[in-house]
Amino acid sequence: MVLGALSIIPTRIQDISSFAASIERIGMLYERFRQRESREVLGRDGIIIHPYTHFKVDGLTLNTPNAEQTLFENLSFELTPAQSLLVVGSSGCGKSSLLRAIAGLWCNGKGTIESPDYTEALFLPQKPYMLLGTLREQLQYPNRRENITDTDIQSALTQVNLENLAERMGGLSAEKDWSAVLSQGEQQRLAFARILLSKPKYVILDEATSALDVTNERQLYELLQSQNISYISVGHRPSLVDYHHMVLDLRPNNGNSWQLLPAGDYRFAS
Repeated sequence: MVLGALSIIPTRIQDISSFAASIERIGMLYERFRQRESREVLGRDGIIIHPYTHFKVDGLTLNTPNAEQTLFENLSFELTPAQSLLVVGSSGCGKSSLLRAIAGLWCNGKGTIESPDYTEALFLPQKPYMLLGTLREQLQYPNRRENITDTDIQSALTQVNLENLAERMGGLSAEKDWSAVLSQGEQQRLAFARILLSKPKYVILDEATSALDVTNERQLYELLQSQNISYISVGHRPSLVDYHHMVLDLRPNNGNSWQLLPAGDYRFAS
């Protein structure tokens, strides 16, 4: 017994080293979150983020992480509550990078970003995050509301055209590898059901309907509009213009690095 006790560290040294490295990374992430809680962050090259009642970008110049390329310069726009913005442009022009900057994840550049409290916002990527757990836990994520009932969950599933999902999967308590058993279109509709259940004030969508047909896409955006949610979308489909108030084109044909137009005046390039 003494020999076994004294042998724990030598025999587990590799596991302990890996554990220590993981703890160090978690510690760095924790410190970053504490910095974000101050709600005022100065990026390495001058991007300033601080709280505001809605989204406002002023004089934003964004570079790639290695500073080899400038994606756009002096970008400015303001998104008042209940307004919506569509971000379009060619691949690699900085559409998703703009969302990362708004989220405080990309700081290489200069300018000012004013944004609401991120506890009131929900970010939807093109491939939704599927956590390990039950179907109920999938839909309750990120758990910003208490007392979400199974009736609420089933109602949300019905509104996003997944009314038979719980029955097909064996109930809300079923545990599966959801990223494997659900198609990407089903995952994207499930992500919209999370919006209906968590009721955020702001939603950021990065091609969040790319795997859906036009009919389902229209229904989901109409749900957003009915909830009086302010949202920013990244997308390529011309049909998306109909669900937004303004369009930000990061690769216009007039030689500038960006152009902001009312949705009714914007036309996709043929």
